[in-house]
Amino acid sequence: MKPKISVMIHTASFDNFLQNQNIQSYFESVTDCLSRQTFKAFEFIYIDTFYETNKDRFNEIISKLPFQVKHVPVHVNHRYWYDLGYVYISAAKNTGILYADGDLLITFDDSEFFPESLLATYWKWFNNGIFMHGYHKRMTSIKTENGKPTFPIEGELYINDHRAGTVSPQNATARSYGSSAYAGSSFSLVDALKINGFNEKMDGCKSLEDCDFGARLEMLGKHFIIDYEGFLYILDHQSYGIDNTNWKSEQTSDGQITKMPDKIVKKIDNFIAIENYGMCRCAIELFDLMANVGPLTQKHFDIIQRETLKYREFDPLAEENKDKMEIWLKTPNFDLVRERKELRATPDWQYEN
Repeated sequence: MKPKISVMIHTASFDNFLQNQNIQSYFESVTDCLSRQTFKAFEFIYIDTFYETNKDRFNEIISKLPFQVKHVPVHVNHRYWYDLGYVYISAAKNTGILYADGDLLITFDDSEFFPESLLATYWKWFNNGIFMHGYHKRMTSIKTENGKPTFPIEGELYINDHRAGTVSPQNATARSYGSSAYAGSSFSLVDALKINGFNEKMDGCKSLEDCDFGARLEMLGKHFIIDYEGFLYILDHQSYGIDNTNWKSEQTSDGQITKMPDKIVKKIDNFIAIENYGMCRCAIELFDLMANVGPLTQKHFDIIQRETLKYREFDPLAEENKDKMEIWLKTPNFDLVRERKELRATPDWQYEN
């Protein structure tokens, strides 16, 4: 049966990256969490940096689940930044869009867990023509049993999501904006294809890809909401792809993780050729609804130069930055609609459409 919701999580972490929280397998724990959802008409897409390492063990877990799971690597057409060793969040999310068959898509980050009614809340608002932005409750620790979180979820909570302050039991909903999209954002498959996904020119450096995507959805005339009941839990954790045996959460007053890992196994660096906010401004000022298409114009470069000088204090078009600019400009363009058709026509496609 065709799913109504596609739940997407991308990860660049080892499956045991939460073992310092007594969680032995994030994949097993998050699928157990999803199996408890009151809304059942969903599929789960897990975009995994360590797909080859995990696929056999995950297949055993998947075989016992009551919902469809698509455990996949980053798509071959979207590995430019991945293969260079830099951040590739937009590419991973676009891979999710390629595999998704739900009407409503929700993108989460790894280390997140969900109240049992969360998907039902997303679907309620989707049926009213509105897309919910899930807000975040962070956790420094979580109660577990047999290597998995207990339910209902319990632990040490704190909130550093500014959107949470807009809702309360007395004021249950608040308007949100496209530029306020973070992990936990929802959108329709139809709209994601209209705007050609997340902007992969914002990969290389982890910054603002959700905000840019949401702003372009808002340009399509879409509306967003924060619901007091529509929250998700984020468990504090270490950085991507590290040996976490001796890792311990250490936070500043704003809740950011400050301790560096003892051992980096898969190094994922930031590559900063431009300020990503420049791409957000290009979308808004030039009404660039579709990302990842066509060559950039002089107007694009003027905006990118302006915002990079303002926020990064360097000129991305200067001669001394020419090599970085050339690498950035090689980010491939693509057509997600065409790629979805090609993917489903391959002999390896194993899922019900």
